[in-house]
Amino acid sequence: MVKSRKLSASFGDEEKIVDRISMLPDELIHDIMSFIDTKYAVQTCVLSKRWIDVWKSLPFLNFDIHGYRSIFKVKQSERVEDFINNAIILRDNYNIQWFRLRWFYYTINNGVRKSLSRWIDVSVEHNVQEVTLELRQRSSCTYEIPPRLLNCISLKRLELIVNKCVHINLPESMSLPQLLFMHLEGLSVYGEESTKRLLSGCPLLETLNIVDCDIIIDDKRSLSLESPSLKQFAHTNHEQHNIYRGHHLKHKIIKLSAPNLISFTCKSFLTQDYDLQNCSGQISDANLNILYNNEFEKKQLSDHEKEVYVIRIMELLVAVRKVKRLELSSGFLEVLWRAADSINCQFPWLCNLQSLRVESRFTRGSLRSIAYLLTISPNVKSIKLEPNKSYSPDVGDDWEEGFSLPGMLSHLNIVRIENVDGCDAEFKILSFLLKNAKVLKEVALYPACSSVKSPSRLRKQFKNKLRALPRASSDIKMRWGETGSTFRI
Repeated sequence: MVKSRKLSASFGDEEKIVDRISMLPDELIHDIMSFIDTKYAVQTCVLSKRWIDVWKSLPFLNFDIHGYRSIFKVKQSERVEDFINNAIILRDNYNIQWFRLRWFYYTINNGVRKSLSRWIDVSVEHNVQEVTLELRQRSSCTYEIPPRLLNCISLKRLELIVNKCVHINLPESMSLPQLLFMHLEGLSVYGEESTKRLLSGCPLLETLNIVDCDIIIDDKRSLSLESPSLKQFAHTNHEQHNIYRGHHLKHKIIKLSAPNLISFTCKSFLTQDYDLQNCSGQISDANLNILYNNEFEKKQLSDHEKEVYVIRIMELLVAVRKVKRLELSSGFLEVLWRAADSINCQFPWLCNLQSLRVESRFTRGSLRSIAYLLTISPNVKSIKLEPNKSYSPDVGDDWEEGFSLPGMLSHLNIVRIENVDGCDAEFKILSFLLKNAKVLKEVALYPACSSVKSPSRLRKQFKNKLRALPRASSDIKMRWGETGSTFRI
């Protein structure tokens, strides 16, 4: 329930109650209501006469069914359907900017399917621009996306999210001429042709996110995605079957043909390869997030397994070799070290790379991987390290052996480290950077709020130790935390 704030103002002997919120124009009230569920927006009709019809022109429809149980006190979906039906029927004939429906665990029966189609049809008729449809079930069911949704001429943003119990059927005809953003999560799509029809029907698509989607492509190992307008592509796959049990060659190859692509993100257990040769080398931003678990960490990799991992990492780096900004996960560093440290190989040079952001556990392998990446990135200007230190093992004094090369880090001028707590690994990586970075200007350190009891003492510790370290640059400032305090080291 939205409560209006009443202020009192005195005029002579009279006191007048001023309802400031009710005096706001409907457009501003609608903007406020866009942050809440539509059920709360509807309930504002009981506040006063001013509020009776405000919700009826609301262009934002947001129904999160997961939170409706406490209101209707029943497990059946009939009353939920009735409420949404009435909210849609009773609203005035205004355009709908976005429609969001999260249908959690109420059974999707034939009646619900008809209601879903009706709500979507009404949204399409009112020139909806954004649709989010999230369906989660506890038992297996099939749902066919209404053809009108995937042929909506006004739609600019589409999010389809299901769990593994919901099987989605796509219509034969799909045309979304204004669509700019599409997020697909959990979908099982049979046949590559369905995917091609969907993408070919989106001539203006700029952003495509694919999360845990199972695209069945028969016996073919490659999946081709073509989109001339695509600028940002993100692929996430949390499935880890087969990857640690010797079936390393049974993976898919995702071939992306997007000549205007500028941003590439992947997050997976290395169960697929990416072919970005048809992206014209325009990618400037990349995020390579390799996942791994304890089973991988404890597993003794054979030479063949190491070779497979090296090939896949090398193919990833080749695909993004011209990036200017690169983000890497701690999993990428660990896999790189375990697979490549004992194999004589040369990864592609990242000559265009200017900004490197790394999530790391600050293990010996992670530090060696960071040092190696810096040796093949001669023009990097800034590096940001985000330690994830569940523990801080001894990395040894020889961890940087073989990585101090003439001319390396000749352009590095900014180093930023998050969550510092004064562990030995932090000083060792800083010592490596200070010793090799000839034009370094700033070292920014941000203490870990949860584990540091005395930030001022830690600041003094860093100040004294950094001043004692050898350094290639003669003009370096240390910036400390959010306070922004600086001093020369």
